[in-house]
Amino acid sequence: MENQAVVELINVKKQIGNINIIDDISLKVFQGEVFGFLGPNGAGKTTTIRMMVGLIGITEGEVLINGVSIKKNYEKAILNVGGIIENPEMYKFMSGYDNLIHYARMVPKKVTKERINKVVQLVGLEKSINHKVGRYSLGMRQRLGLAQALLHSPSLLILDEPTNGLDPAGIREIRTYIRKIAHEENMAVFVSSHLLSEMQLMCDRIGIIQNGKLVRVETMGDIVDMSKEATIRIHVEPLDEAFHFLYALYEKTDIEIEDNFIKISLKQEQIPQCNKALVENDFMVYGITSTQTTLEDKFLEITEEK
Repeated sequence: MENQAVVELINVKKQIGNINIIDDISLKVFQGEVFGFLGPNGAGKTTTIRMMVGLIGITEGEVLINGVSIKKNYEKAILNVGGIIENPEMYKFMSGYDNLIHYARMVPKKVTKERINKVVQLVGLEKSINHKVGRYSLGMRQRLGLAQALLHSPSLLILDEPTNGLDPAGIREIRTYIRKIAHEENMAVFVSSHLLSEMQLMCDRIGIIQNGKLVRVETMGDIVDMSKEATIRIHVEPLDEAFHFLYALYEKTDIEIEDNFIKISLKQEQIPQCNKALVENDFMVYGITSTQTTLEDKFLEITEEK
């Protein structure tokens, strides 16, 4: 991934009356990455996205797309943006291909038939692109919306709740295509969703917004890094004696008995050492499981503490 910002928000604010809806947000999204934008309901996700694409005005600050200001030169900046804000709308009496042809005529950039065929292949609609959209499933319509957003080869793809209403198979499909698009087209993808488990699988970095403020930006690797402390559950006998043994061995570690398991917080490299110590002292170890930190855990931790 090249270290080049495709979109940059600089001290962006949105004020309605005396109320700050968005309060001084600054962030960058780079080529080839999927950036997840998370926050509780009412935190300001959709408002931020609407400012990024010029659907509502910015009170203060700047949004730059490939270095071009969305406020000062809207037409030039928006040429580099593709997006689905809420659900894609298509002509249901027309085929998927005819919908793409119709849209291609409306964009200033010339869209060739080769480009149309490429995006159809990219989103996996080759077999159904000539069928009427009215016969499409919701997942197929979402993929056609992705194709439409990609026709003019944008630098930035913005997706607001792209998996809304999809079944698990459809969600997995859209997730796969989003990652494929980011990497094969070297495109910056900015995606908002409530499905935290899917965001964990889809995104390279995560930004968390709460009450209009950007409270954290982290790579997914940092969030789920198992080298950090994890919660371990140990099935061991005799339970009470093992508990007192580990309590003495790890004096400064959280440890308790829960549901006939010993629950203890350890770093990754301490887990085999713990197992070895138990076995060498004649304890019967039946199983050790570690609970990896998830995006959901981190999200709840951050939003609750804020």
